[in-house]
Amino acid sequence: MPELARRVREGFLPGLRQAEGFRGYYLLDAGPDLLVTISMFENRDQALLSNESAANWVRHNVLEYTKGVPEVMAGDAVIAEAG
Repeated sequence: MPELARRVREGFLPGLRQAEGFRGYYLLDAGPDLLVTISMFENRDQALLSNESAANWVRHNVLEYTKGVPEVMAGDAVIAEAG
């Protein structure tokens, strides 16, 4: 997990921050062999574009850390708050 987190922080996040509509990103350790990422954007179209870029980045940078095919979901935030 530390190496994967480093690669995401140094290699993926700088580009993601530049994406139109970017509002936030979270990488969660959800237990054995399960990671959850949450990307927040102003609208659904911007989020979907980001998913394409993310999939490409994963294929070229951290594929060895994945097992199986990642599940991608999208939805609208009903409540979003950051402190």
